[in-house]
Amino acid sequence: MQAVPRREMAAKPSLSIEELALELSMARGIDEVTAVIRTHARDVVGADGITFVLRDGDECYYADEDAISPLWKGQRFPISTCVSGWAMLHREMVVIEDIYADDRVPHAAYKPTFVRSMVMTPVRRDDPVAAIGAYWRRRRRPSANELRTLRWIANSAAVALTNVALYESLKSARDEAVRAREAIVLAMASLAATRDNETANHVRRTQLFIRILAEAALSRNLFAPQLDAEQVDLMVKSAPLHDIGKIGIPDKILQKPGRLDADEIQVMKTHAEMGRAALETAERHLGVCTPFFQTAQEIAYSHHERWDGSGYPRGLKGSDIPLSGRFMALVDVYDALVSERIYKKPMPHADAVALIAGDSGRHFDPQLVDIFLEVEPEFAEISRLMSDEANLNPPRANAAS
Repeated sequence: MQAVPRREMAAKPSLSIEELALELSMARGIDEVTAVIRTHARDVVGADGITFVLRDGDECYYADEDAISPLWKGQRFPISTCVSGWAMLHREMVVIEDIYADDRVPHAAYKPTFVRSMVMTPVRRDDPVAAIGAYWRRRRRPSANELRTLRWIANSAAVALTNVALYESLKSARDEAVRAREAIVLAMASLAATRDNETANHVRRTQLFIRILAEAALSRNLFAPQLDAEQVDLMVKSAPLHDIGKIGIPDKILQKPGRLDADEIQVMKTHAEMGRAALETAERHLGVCTPFFQTAQEIAYSHHERWDGSGYPRGLKGSDIPLSGRFMALVDVYDALVSERIYKKPMPHADAVALIAGDSGRHFDPQLVDIFLEVEPEFAEISRLMSDEANLNPPRANAAS
C-alpha cells in the first residue's frame, strides 16, 4: 500500500509532539495516519528509522516507513515471528538494545539492514491493531524521553485509528441511508405509476433524460450559480417524485381510457399541489429541511408551469418558474409524446423534437430547448432502449447459443 499524504508538503516541517498528535487527529483514513507517521515521527523521536505496522489477521503488514535505508515496507511476516507481532500479542512495548542478543528478533531478516537497536510499541494497548517501530544504526539504549515520545505517538495513532473507524462507520451508515432513501423514492414513484396510464419505465426514462439535459447545461456553464453538480444530482434523484400527487387522484379520472372532460382536467391538475403537500408533510414529520425535499417539492409543484405563464397551478412565468421545474417540464412532455398510452399512439421522435422546438418560449425555457436540440439523439436512444414495448418483449436469446 502506497500511503498518500493528506496534503502536499514542499518540505518536511519539524513538528512538536503536540503538533504531530494534532496531525493524526485530523486523519480520515489509514493511509493518512501512515503518511503522518512516515513524514514526522522519525524526527520527533530522533531515530534513524520508523515503521508503521498493521495487524492483518495472523500477519504483520509493514505498511509504511521512513528510514536512512530500506527496511520492510510492503512486506508481510507471520505475527509469531517478528518483534512487532510480539509487541501486539503481548500488548507491551519492546526495548532491544542489541538486536543480535535477543531471541525475539528474526536475525536473518535484520542482517541486510542498518538496525542495531530498536523499540517496538503496540498501538491501542487493550486490543492492538498496529505497532510503531523505531530503529537506530548504532547500539544504544533509548532514553526515557524517547520512550515516552514513542508511547505518545502510539497513543495518538490509536485515537486516530479509532476516529477513522468511526468516520468509516458513519460514512457507511450515511451511504446506506442514502440508498434506502433512493429505494423509497423509486418505490413511491412506481406506486404512483401503477395507478396511472404511465409505467415505471416513465420514471426511469425521465430520470435519465433530466440527467442528460442538466449535465449538458452544466457543461455549458448555463444557469450559474443555480446549477452546479450538486443540484444536478438533486434533480436526478428527486425527479421520480414529480407525479407523486397522482396517488390522490380518483381512479375513474386517472385511469380513464379516453380524453378527460373540463371538470376532470381541473381535478387532474390538483395532483401538482397534492404532490407538494405530501412531500412537505413528509419533511415536517422527519423534522428536517433538506435540499432534496426542497427540489422534490419544486419539481412536483412546478413541472406543469409554462414559460409564457399559461401553465398551472400558479401560472408562473419565465424565470419565476423554479429551474428544476423547467427541466422536468421538458423531459416529462418529451416522454409523454413518444410513449404509447391507452388513449394514444406514440409520436415519432423527430415529430416530438419538432413540437418541442416549436414550443420554445411558449411552453419551454428557450435555453433548455436549445440544449435539448443538441442532445436529442441521446433522448432517442434511451427511449428506444427503455421503451415499454421493449421491456415487455425483450429480445430472445439466439437459439444456437
